[in-house]
Amino acid sequence: MKKHIRQVTNNKKAIAPYNFVELPDKIVSAELETNGKLRDNNRYYSDRYTGRIECILTTSSPLYIRCGLTKEEFECGTEAKDLPDFYYIDSITKKPVLPGSSLRGMLRTLIEIISFSKISPVSDYQRLFFRAVATLPKDDSLAQAYRQFIDSSKVKAGYLKRDGDTWKIQAAKEIRVNNTSTSFAWVKEEDLSSDDFPEFKIFDDPDYLPQDTPISFQKITKPKGRFIAEDVTIPRQYPLNQGKLVTSGNMKETSDPDSESIRSYHCVVFAPNPNLNKTYIIHPEAINHYLNALTDFQKQPPFDEKLGMLQENRPVFYCQSQQENIVTLFGHSPNFRIPYSPNGDGKAATVVDFIPKNLRDDSITDIAEAIFGFVRRVQQPEGKEQNRAGRISVSDAICLSSANDIFMTQGVIIPKILASPKPTTYQHYLVQPKEINANKSQLKHYASQPTEETVIRGHKLYWHKESNPNIQHPNPNEVKDTQTTQIKPIKLGVTFKFNIQFENLSNVEIGALIWILDIAQNNNYRLSLGMGKPLGMGAVKIESKLYLSKRKARYTKLFNNNSWETAESLDDNPDYQQFFENYILQQLNQTGKFNDIPRIKMLLAMLSWQSPPSSKTRYMEIERQQNPLDGEPNEYKNRRVLPTPLDVIS
Repeated sequence: MKKHIRQVTNNKKAIAPYNFVELPDKIVSAELETNGKLRDNNRYYSDRYTGRIECILTTSSPLYIRCGLTKEEFECGTEAKDLPDFYYIDSITKKPVLPGSSLRGMLRTLIEIISFSKISPVSDYQRLFFRAVATLPKDDSLAQAYRQFIDSSKVKAGYLKRDGDTWKIQAAKEIRVNNTSTSFAWVKEEDLSSDDFPEFKIFDDPDYLPQDTPISFQKITKPKGRFIAEDVTIPRQYPLNQGKLVTSGNMKETSDPDSESIRSYHCVVFAPNPNLNKTYIIHPEAINHYLNALTDFQKQPPFDEKLGMLQENRPVFYCQSQQENIVTLFGHSPNFRIPYSPNGDGKAATVVDFIPKNLRDDSITDIAEAIFGFVRRVQQPEGKEQNRAGRISVSDAICLSSANDIFMTQGVIIPKILASPKPTTYQHYLVQPKEINANKSQLKHYASQPTEETVIRGHKLYWHKESNPNIQHPNPNEVKDTQTTQIKPIKLGVTFKFNIQFENLSNVEIGALIWILDIAQNNNYRLSLGMGKPLGMGAVKIESKLYLSKRKARYTKLFNNNSWETAESLDDNPDYQQFFENYILQQLNQTGKFNDIPRIKMLLAMLSWQSPPSSKTRYMEIERQQNPLDGEPNEYKNRRVLPTPLDVIS
């Protein structure tokens, strides 16, 4: 399996508040019985451990977990981002409660990593598309791949038609110029008369939206190899040359914010071709891929929130497939997005494609699944378990601090804006092998051969940013309300208590749990919980005590003086983690120390409380003004590669 370059040169090194723990080379199986299955969980076993772990959690940076919507709020369309309240406030104590589900999820993720378990679940719902390729330089590996799929000379224009559940394209008329034909042409924005189009919004207009406007034109010419529409004006001016003026996006041609160079060309799509033989069916899978990958831009007017550009009679640009009457590639502009299709069949890739099959093999039950349980998403063959209940439960965490000293402020705060993850930033999310030396022209992307040329980077975690990270938005009044949210976070130093109950865990399984909790109470490390992790929120320390249950004594008598008989004993020197470490090393056929395994070293680097300086863990920006990388505002332009965690701290 391909490994990420271990040392990226400084001039090619990206920065981010996140990084990755690399994928394992193999999945380590849980301890199975001679029949190849987990031990039945219908009784207590004398060679297994049952009990609880009492945990005291202390916040080391602001912590926030959002409350859910009530039925009434959901029905009236309330957005979760507009609810600043904490997850739950106890009605009696008036103190916040941390959900056991969040604590359980945090523990499971970490146990998946240290036990070399499957990276799951990973959704295959989102399809991956080429984005923003129109202005990329020729030496960009993404541009090179895009041009292999799309020949701009073969892009045509037409109009969308709906026939029940089927979407079709009625081709536009074609006009022949200099022995070549086209169904659309270009027009410069500066050549459009404001008298003819008083409601037309130019690119610099703050209210700019994509538009399609009925027009007519005098003729089509082809200077310098590009079809140009001459004298584009109102429809009645040239009744024989009708069409629609189509604008698509408002993107600058340059990263220089002071530049006057903007995308100033629009398209003229000619009138529909009345020839019924010039109608094409859009492949249903292409429709599904398009809908699954709608961007925020494509969900806003004039597009449809659910269907994007799929509206009757809307102009559309497309390429025909080898099947003459089938279209698999289409979009609302000539430089439309197309799916990453490593096999060249038009089928869009997903993140799952870039996880080696042996790392998502459901025939293997890993340690995390053995402890926390599982439900297989696909039907298993006879003799293989479809599901298994977990043997661990985590209670909600009850606040121990004074009710008057819990939240950061009496009111709410507006945090810095955090965008959703962008896995299409492949120079961060995909392994870039050593042999390409992070060269921009050779970077691997989602059109590269999955698992042969590259794989996903692994488990995504966030760097800590010490106790008092700067989380508040500096100028909340200068951004749109749709981009901001309100929160009411808990301040640092607040303590909570919760219990981890477990049944029938083996030496190895309880060892995995204790290994994580040993790290959690070590002053050199912190775990992460809740929202706002890119801002440094959610750092927590957890101190724990292990109580083992003596099952025979537990059921011998009901009471112990004035209390229930719990038959618990404190194990104040647990060393089960050694059983766990030895088991993993043996299964991996490795010698030496467990903590020296690169994957484990990466995890410890990401959990370290002494994190790298903020200059190495901030988000890169498209229009950064203060000390940008490479001296240019667009820090993504040169496709710097995100190094490994060990490279970041070296």
